[in-house]
Amino acid sequence: MSEKIYVADKETLDKVYNYLVEANPVFGFIEHNDVMSATARIEYIGANKDYTPISLNKSTGVMSLNSWADFPVILGNKPYMVRSDGTPDYRLNESDYTLKEDGTASDIANPEYDGGAFAWLPKIYKQEYMQGEDRVVKFCMSPLEGFEPVGFVDANNNELEGLWIPMFYGSIDEGGKMRSLSGLQPSYNTTTAAEKTAIDAFSSRAVFLGGAAVETITDLLIMFAKSTNTQDAYGNGNMSGYIADEDVPTHGVLANAVVSGGQFYGTSDGKSLNKIFHSVALGSWQQYQRDPYMLLVNGRVKVSKNYTYDLTGATYQDTGITYETSTGWQYPHKYRTVPGFGAVPVPPFKGSTSTGGCDGIYNNASGVRVALRFGNCGTGAFAGARCRHLYDEAGYATWSVCASVLLLPPVGIAA
Repeated sequence: MSEKIYVADKETLDKVYNYLVEANPVFGFIEHNDVMSATARIEYIGANKDYTPISLNKSTGVMSLNSWADFPVILGNKPYMVRSDGTPDYRLNESDYTLKEDGTASDIANPEYDGGAFAWLPKIYKQEYMQGEDRVVKFCMSPLEGFEPVGFVDANNNELEGLWIPMFYGSIDEGGKMRSLSGLQPSYNTTTAAEKTAIDAFSSRAVFLGGAAVETITDLLIMFAKSTNTQDAYGNGNMSGYIADEDVPTHGVLANAVVSGGQFYGTSDGKSLNKIFHSVALGSWQQYQRDPYMLLVNGRVKVSKNYTYDLTGATYQDTGITYETSTGWQYPHKYRTVPGFGAVPVPPFKGSTSTGGCDGIYNNASGVRVALRFGNCGTGAFAGARCRHLYDEAGYATWSVCASVLLLPPVGIAA
């Protein structure tokens, strides 16, 4: 007996297509690398084609989410106290982290707590590719062909349901563990190796805040703001709070503190803690975050897609992108897609602090150089989500550099 083949009419096919799109809409943007304006270079596509971007009142610090208010990642991004094994303990009051949701006191500043303060970032799938000189970025919440959970995989390539973003800068406690708690001074004068030891001591599920996770977060921030100028869109943080006094060893790096204002808080004074996704480590730009998942090896950019740690770069992907040694800060305007990782700037660099990619890059093409991200309280407008300092070796230790904990939940665990 021959098989029957049913061919649906166009109306039925359209209904099925529309149902699938509505059930799992695709959001995204095109970054026009040849357009220098930070806002004009971003074109909305997909379900957000006609969206109104987020907008920040820097006088009050209040963020208006506008069309993005119901976006699943924004809705699912909540503050928690999380056990060191990566499992959630309890949610925090979004307006006052010193309290649990039920109004009782939290462990936000408790150094005896076996874990730390982290914000949940739900898994999102991403497709990224080049279209001529343009970079196309698309997101969806459920798997679609050609989309990957970029940043949401562990070193064994297990897919994770989300990520625990540190709410605070990393601080190494007396027991040698890297913590994410309020009231602690961010660590400084530590090497990459010392930071790795402290991160491992905190949890077997802990890694450096960096790599593909930061690339995905950065693209989400660009999409929400419809701009590559993250300082303008999310606040200036403590990017100009430097204190030129040798008797102040932290030189203006502020201690971790509870910042009010909910999920986002951004100001323009250049000397305050700000936050993105409930994280002052993402929004304050006050201390470089060491990211050993991006290396410059003899001028060649190499990356780790899954938090594999190898300071030689031998096991990392060679992006094929080469940098020369900088004579000063430069500003990228062209970015190339590295599948499974994210966008990497490519020379020549013809942007500025307010055009192109907007944030600075600094390189040393000899030996192995470890990426430092975001900027510090002395870099001013050089800082931002795309700032990359690739000048120093792994042993570099000073007041302006630290690391923070990105905590990976166990496979199958969600908030």
